[in-house]
Amino acid sequence: MHSPRYAFKTLVGPWLVLPTVVLEAVNFAQRGMPWRGEALWTVDWFAIVLFILGPLLAGAAAVDAARLSRPGNIHLVLATKQPHRPYLRAAAWSAGPVLAVHLLTIATGLIISGVHGSVPWPGIISAALIQCAAICWYTAIGSAIGRFASPLVAGAAAAVGAFTLIYLLGEGGSTGFNLLALGGATVSRLGYDYTPGYLATQLALFVITSALLLWLPLRQRSGLRLPTSAGAVCAALTVVLVASGPYALPADRLTPVTAAPTDCSGTEPKICLYPEHQRFKYQVVQHVQTLTEAANAAGYTSLMPERFDELSRTYRISDPTVSGMEIPADAYPSGQVRIEDVASALVRPLHCDLMYEEPGPGPTYWQEEFSLYATLLHTADIKVDPNEFPAPPKILSPQEVEKIMSSHRSCSLESA
Repeated sequence: MHSPRYAFKTLVGPWLVLPTVVLEAVNFAQRGMPWRGEALWTVDWFAIVLFILGPLLAGAAAVDAARLSRPGNIHLVLATKQPHRPYLRAAAWSAGPVLAVHLLTIATGLIISGVHGSVPWPGIISAALIQCAAICWYTAIGSAIGRFASPLVAGAAAAVGAFTLIYLLGEGGSTGFNLLALGGATVSRLGYDYTPGYLATQLALFVITSALLLWLPLRQRSGLRLPTSAGAVCAALTVVLVASGPYALPADRLTPVTAAPTDCSGTEPKICLYPEHQRFKYQVVQHVQTLTEAANAAGYTSLMPERFDELSRTYRISDPTVSGMEIPADAYPSGQVRIEDVASALVRPLHCDLMYEEPGPGPTYWQEEFSLYATLLHTADIKVDPNEFPAPPKILSPQEVEKIMSSHRSCSLESA
């Protein structure tokens, strides 16, 4: 079983490397690789494939273990000094190739990503290793189930069971700690870092329960395969550890990091982005400068802030002289930030608490914002479609703009 040729000839598990390569490649390239630049998002993105690979691994490992346990083979396993070793070897041939491909994919993603920013490398490496531990865990579950059933029944039961566990123990499971919360992020994680205690708890549970399941001893009685007393303890302890996971601390996998952007350039306004988003820097700076020059030349100096900050999911501005903008969701796959998005951000008073409350500002405010937006674009000879707005925006005079902007800076906004 040590020979790759023999393993591919006699086992199902090694063949999972083929669908793994396909799934990893598709996941890598989908949606234009929006994760580029963000280390945390990059690692979490590649956990998406485990939603499919997990049940496949469990099913394949169960089939291989069931073949070792079927009549005619089981006595050869039980007669050895270490009866768990044949199951361990079979499980290794299921998990090993998948692990290699998955790690290579994450490493390639991080290299292509050109990772920058402040997320510590120990957290990034730990999160990647936890995904690898999850791969081993799915395989261990299949190996344990396969020891007590026929190949067909074991494979189906393990695959369905693993799929069910994803819903029970994954991101959408119980509140608090979730063992199978591995990432799978499809939106930016900018503004967050990993919680070390959460990752440590995950890793410990994966390692301990995987070891228990892979070692789980069995015996044969009246043609039935049953766990020994030690095996029953292993199974019970595994269930207790996994079930107690939601009550473990800490409850949050990610920790907010409310740091302001540090990659700054220009003056009047000063434009600051996060190092993770260097690929957007040139466009954002060009758009801000274009609008600034046009507004100043037309006499609309009050439209422009002293500073323009990129916002994260946890950082918000509090200074009325600062404008802010999150990179739009559609910019991540396309790599393009529109000048209209920048203009909208420049005239929105995000330092005001009312902008984050429900129901938020009233119709008078929105009509004012639409008009400020249309006026700013008008100074740069960019036309807007009146049909995009609930009511047609008005091109304002510099005096009207000054009055509205003064009101917005003091957060004198009409409530809805």
